Amino acid sequence: MTSALSSKRKFNLFEDFLIERNIKHFSNYDMSQYASWRVGAVAPLIVYPKNLGEFINVIKEAKERKIKFYLSGNGSNCLFVKLSETIIISTKKLNRIKFLGEGRIVVESGASLNLVLNTSLKKGFVGFEFSTGIPGTIGGALITNAGANGGTISESLESVFFLKNNKEIEVQKNALTFGYRHSSIRRKDIVTKAKFKLTVGDTDESRRNIKKYIKHRNGTQPVKYPSAGSVFMNMDNAKAGKIIEDLGLKGLSIGGAKVSELHANYIINTGNAKIEDIKGLIEEIQEIAKTKEGILLSTEVKIINE
Repeated sequence: MTSALSSKRKFNLFEDFLIERNIKHFSNYDMSQYASWRVGAVAPLIVYPKNLGEFINVIKEAKERKIKFYLSGNGSNCLFVKLSETIIISTKKLNRIKFLGEGRIVVESGASLNLVLNTSLKKGFVGFEFSTGIPGTIGGALITNAGANGGTISESLESVFFLKNNKEIEVQKNALTFGYRHSSIRRKDIVTKAKFKLTVGDTDESRRNIKKYIKHRNGTQPVKYPSAGSVFMNMDNAKAGKIIEDLGLKGLSIGGAKVSELHANYIINTGNAKIEDIKGLIEEIQEIAKTKEGILLSTEVKIINE
């Protein structure tokens, strides 16, 4: 009881800090309104810093008050199972893009990949077409080395800016490592910006390719239903979707959560899914794959349970 009271007191004092500085926030926030799966736990607080300076101040204050926080952009690759001791700091408003010349751009961590793609094309630059259809933001995409359509975010990356000891530091790409759906950047790292090197190119051809990517995506992925994208990581020698399909699990459902019949590596919310439905279906797929084929499927989706 004492611990619960002290936590509540801690959150209340932090909220006072937010109110005094007119920083947008909501208490007891239902994350189903935020997450792309349209399910989620209730967060004690969700904070929306309006710019990078405000973001840094919020992070600093949360750390000083020993408040656990989770940074989230679009909530597109997460399952928020439990958040009783953790607040959400949204990066949605950190979406500024600065063109430096010679194809170099600096992008804040909350900018959507789609915004970067469209903005760069308008300026005559190509190199971000791979991101077509990926719903995430720069920060999350760097952590997972997000990719599609034959490319990944790390390919045009030059450097990443992190918040360390309340100051921004720039780390060159060659000091980081990137692989399939992972990088040396961790969730606990606080990414503020990233620098990319794009090239002047045929934007008309790029737009034609984008249309092809979208057509392919719409024909092969369940875009009409809430989802978090690919749930499991591919194996070295096999795609997770093919493994799940070969196990006969397309259409498998628990409550309102269902393995898509269009793409087996997608779990869709058919309209009334609950947290435990999606979590249970993920675990069921993993258990069947392990029992029947000896395959350990790792989640690409981040499960937050704290």
